[in-house]
Amino acid sequence: MRHFVGFLSGLILGPVLLLLTGWAFSHLRGLHAVGTAVLQGTGPVALAGLVGVGLLVALVAVPPRLTPMLPFGAALVLGGLSAVALTRMHLVERLPVLPGSEGALVLLPLGVFVPLALLLAAPVFVGGRWVRDDDEGPTKEEYFDGLYEDDDEEERSARAEPVPARSAARHRARD
Repeated sequence: MRHFVGFLSGLILGPVLLLLTGWAFSHLRGLHAVGTAVLQGTGPVALAGLVGVGLLVALVAVPPRLTPMLPFGAALVLGGLSAVALTRMHLVERLPVLPGSEGALVLLPLGVFVPLALLLAAPVFVGGRWVRDDDEGPTKEEYFDGLYEDDDEEERSARAEPVPARSAARHRARD
């Protein structure tokens, strides 16, 4: 179940990364066109957006206990949109106009997101990311203890007390 939820979250994360990067790119391009330095005016906000994208990618791609389907879903979105932008740009231009889509439409055909998609697809091929330590399930004793929770208190105490030799034969015969 965690892989399915991770994959759906990755499908949402991909457009978020795309739009945030596109917004920062168009914002920095506008600052450059006016002749303003990056660290003046609202330039630090755009740089903070790019730092946020980098931190988000690092937090998704690196932790070993996270499902590999989360970064893989984002990689599919970014790689798929890059491929569509290279082959059929008119399809990408039909997407709704959102903040950052203008910059993303400039960056997509350049292939800027292809290395990011490869980086996000890499955790799928790491075997340790598929199984967590706590996925082993209950031990044999824990499983059988859970089956007998509805027993009476007398039966529990009878199992806990040592049985004399003569009555042990009767208990074995009954079981």
